[in-house]
Amino acid sequence: MSDSSRFTRRGRWFAVLIAFALPIGAADLNPSPRDRATPAETAEAAGHESPSELPAGRTDPADSAPPSGPFRGVTQNVLLIPDSTADRIMGFDPATGNLINANFVPADPTNLSTPKAAIANPSGAEVWVVDQIDDAVQRYGAGGYLGVFAPAGGVNTAILDNATGMTIHPNGNLLVCVQSGANGNSVAAFDAGGNHVGNFIAIGAGGLAGPFDILIRATDVLVSSINTDQILRYDRTTGAFLDVFASVNNFPQQLFEAANGNILVANFGGTQNGIVELTSTGTLVAVYNPIAGGGYRGVYELPNLNLLVTTGSGVFEISRANTLVSTKLTGVSAQYIEFAASQLPVGLMDFGID
Repeated sequence: MSDSSRFTRRGRWFAVLIAFALPIGAADLNPSPRDRATPAETAEAAGHESPSELPAGRTDPADSAPPSGPFRGVTQNVLLIPDSTADRIMGFDPATGNLINANFVPADPTNLSTPKAAIANPSGAEVWVVDQIDDAVQRYGAGGYLGVFAPAGGVNTAILDNATGMTIHPNGNLLVCVQSGANGNSVAAFDAGGNHVGNFIAIGAGGLAGPFDILIRATDVLVSSINTDQILRYDRTTGAFLDVFASVNNFPQQLFEAANGNILVANFGGTQNGIVELTSTGTLVAVYNPIAGGGYRGVYELPNLNLLVTTGSGVFEISRANTLVSTKLTGVSAQYIEFAASQLPVGLMDFGID
């Protein structure tokens, strides 16, 4: 299956044309939605790093990474992964999972505090980053930092507060998971100008509590609900609640639709700490947890059917035989993994950095 078809299956309608360098340069301490089972889970729910994720003597991965100079033209598909301790976006190869550029969007502590997910906007001219603590979707482009995209007009915690996963609906609206504040436990919708146009999924619909990611499938929408330890299912067009897709113990984060239609869940804690694989109808297939310390946040299926995963300690490739295949990068607090497709024809792809 091609990268582009895998990307469409997931329901993420992004394309990226990266023909720019991003030369850019405290946090709002949102409370945890509820007390979690461990201090690490409590910190994670609120977007804060736990002490175990900040090892003494931590070195910047850029020191040993490939060069990270300006792009001279874009020209290839990329996986965007935020590093929430360095407040930057890293770029990885969707074919191999290897690091391409540790500073795809360079560190921007002024405008990022806990970047959770990064996607390309519909035109492919910008990268949008949702920040869990700064309560906004930020814009980056050829001029570096371009300002807040959503909510239009700047941060408004009555709309976005403790924001996590996001995606673009086929109707063009940006959908963002909201955990806290007056609009908490909903999925907010924003138009092409970043204006709040209401909620795609209403506050608490179907028992939604602590939405952490949203996945659009061909006929429905799945949302991870960390405070009910569930994956909930909603109507793809109206956002109306349909049913409980599956229960996951106990902190489901990023959701991904595999090539075979199964659903992969990056589960941060509990008895199913690891990557939980479910059938397309929600039946448990297996749990994969070969990484010491666990605390899984992001997941992406590579073309070889191994899984690229993220934790608070790095980016790893694991197998469905429950083995660690390779360590891609350590010393980073890695978040969600989002595929962004080049707009150029395959024959014209020529990625390079000066």
